[in-house]
Amino acid sequence: MPLKPHYQPTRADAADLTLDARPGDRLYAIGSEFIVADNVSAITGGHMVRPADIPAGPGSITLAQLLARCGGIFTQPPTQN
Repeated sequence: MPLKPHYQPTRADAADLTLDARPGDRLYAIGSEFIVADNVSAITGGHMVRPADIPAGPGSITLAQLLARCGGIFTQPPTQN
């Protein structure tokens, strides 16, 4: 499924994001940009995510963890008003 414009920090949206995200997708929070990595979580089966400005390696977290920490994820850069 294609990515929705915004994911809320709920279990339903975390499950949707885990199914929808693909390696290379860019995700945004206010003031941060993340990239979906190739590696997969052994627990959730979903792809891991890391800050876009950090090379691949240790420090990746699950999509659900990112959603919970950031309080919401956008698939386009959020505008600053």
